[in-house]
Amino acid sequence: MRFWLAAFFGITITSLLHAQGVELKSACFNTPYDDFAARQYGGTIYVLSAAINACDDADMDEFAKKPFSDLYVVDSCKLKQATILSASEKSQMMLSTCYYDGPVASNTANDILFFTNNQGSDKNQTLTIHYSTKNAKGEWSAPVAFAYNNDAYNTTHPFYDEKSNTLYFASDMPGGLGGMDIYKCTFQNGKFGAKESVRGVNTDKNDVFPAFQNGKLYFSSQGHQSIGAFDLFFVENLEVKSMGAPFNTAYDDLAIFFTGEKQGFMTSNRATTGATDDIYLFTIKEKFIDIPLEYVVKDMQFGAPIEGVTVRIVDDSTGMVLFEGTTDVHGGLSQVLDSILIGENVRIKVTLDKEGYASKEVTFNITAKDSTKINVRDLVNLDLEPLLQDMEITALLGLKSIYYDFDKADLRPDAIIELDKVVRFLNKHPKIEVELGSHTDCRGAAIYNQDLSDRRAKNAAIYIQSRISSPNRITYKGYGEAQLRIDCPCEGGQKSLCSEQENQLNRRTEFVIRGLNISTGTDQVKPKGGVQGGNMNFKVDDGPKPDYRLDGISNESGVHFRVQVESAKVQIPNPTIHYNREDVYEYELDGYYKYCLGMPVKSIDEALALQNQLRNAGFTGAFVVAFNDRTRITLDIARKLLLGQ
Repeated sequence: MRFWLAAFFGITITSLLHAQGVELKSACFNTPYDDFAARQYGGTIYVLSAAINACDDADMDEFAKKPFSDLYVVDSCKLKQATILSASEKSQMMLSTCYYDGPVASNTANDILFFTNNQGSDKNQTLTIHYSTKNAKGEWSAPVAFAYNNDAYNTTHPFYDEKSNTLYFASDMPGGLGGMDIYKCTFQNGKFGAKESVRGVNTDKNDVFPAFQNGKLYFSSQGHQSIGAFDLFFVENLEVKSMGAPFNTAYDDLAIFFTGEKQGFMTSNRATTGATDDIYLFTIKEKFIDIPLEYVVKDMQFGAPIEGVTVRIVDDSTGMVLFEGTTDVHGGLSQVLDSILIGENVRIKVTLDKEGYASKEVTFNITAKDSTKINVRDLVNLDLEPLLQDMEITALLGLKSIYYDFDKADLRPDAIIELDKVVRFLNKHPKIEVELGSHTDCRGAAIYNQDLSDRRAKNAAIYIQSRISSPNRITYKGYGEAQLRIDCPCEGGQKSLCSEQENQLNRRTEFVIRGLNISTGTDQVKPKGGVQGGNMNFKVDDGPKPDYRLDGISNESGVHFRVQVESAKVQIPNPTIHYNREDVYEYELDGYYKYCLGMPVKSIDEALALQNQLRNAGFTGAFVVAFNDRTRITLDIARKLLLGQ
């Protein structure tokens, strides 16, 4: 019969095994024999290994053809016989006996020591548990027998959970389910309580080596659909769960012991295909980590931090909003990317919006390595450019040249793509007035070029006006050849000295801010026309207007979704007029007024369809938000609530 506490572990590899966030490393103190059941108490590691001349010639199990086991302590990477100072003899006393010895257990103060051995002289005698207590002088009492020792069966593998004053142990006593079973009893003030079988753990096969950690009972078993002879399991919410790979293999894997939250020892014979057991040190590495991100937004012109910038952070691969907020007085905002798989590459898109500044969108990639805070300014430029009166914004909006076919004013498809960028800008800044100006090169009669530029400018302006609120905010003007970007006149028969590329630069359409009607981006910009009041260029009073924002649909019950298009520190007075539609829903959260467009929907698919519809209509920052009744909740919580319905 294989000894229930000894020959259970093995492996001689020295490399690290990485899988499922677990690192295994063969212990440096392993020997060529069976080494198993490492325990650590009071800074000392206790190990079971082969007996060496324990009692004359009684160091070999004739049936198993292997040495008996002795208890050792680890000194660096060497094993030394374990001894304790006897209170009665005043000398060191061997913990090992002539035959089998087993794992130890102790309390936090390390003044109670449980251990297993064959106390009698007969090598076939059953295994028994004893304990000793240590006095103030560091001396240990004579061993006291466990209340449930019996010559007719084995008791072994003690593990003491001090928080619950519970001693767990394994035994093949009568009344079990078969083989070795795991039991428990209370132990307090030197007295043992009634024993009971641990519920749900025992099978008709061998269940051994109990260990308790963080409210969970861990154990080794040949049952519970183990994939090897012995596998490691734990009990959670009365359910037995396998520890899985790399803890479990097709060989014996057992006797786990935690020395910390995520570190400890285990035993396996996988490396020797079952021949001998070795001890492994394991470290459970987080499969997922949280990554803190720090954003600091500054004025591009003056370098001052900008307060109140709306920051929206999106997973660029899925389009889902990860975070949104506003910068503080220091221009800062913090975010945590939670539960990111180690090694995963995440592409983040950040949208920055602030009245008086050009909106900005940047993307960056991070690879999840650890939880070190990342300063996003080290990865991308977060500075915003202030909007100024008479500012030319073609380059600011990233517009490419708007081309026209020769001697035509029709809008080409490539021109429409660029004009849509202007539409998005004006819808994002509903108070800004922009002049569209078209230019020609010098070739051709000046009067003809003037008319051609007028027609081109008008067509572009009409396209934009039909797609923005307050169409009169976009005006247009043709400049003909009066404002050449590349100076190469060709009037009166003079041949142009410009190359075709330079002539193309002259044939352009530009966009200039003619009215801000808002605070400019920075206090250092002086007001125009002597207007007082800080950085205000001028202020427009639209007068009282009816407010048609929807309120009835705000009583939508249960989990539902909406599509949000804006967040404002100050309540928008007339949102239905502002958005030029009546299906506006306003709610307040964290001191900000949030605005959604469209009716509420019950599924995320419908919400994403509405989001795309609004983005195509010019609300490029539209994103999905979730509610439970009238309370804003995260999309993750919404999904869980819907699954539970």
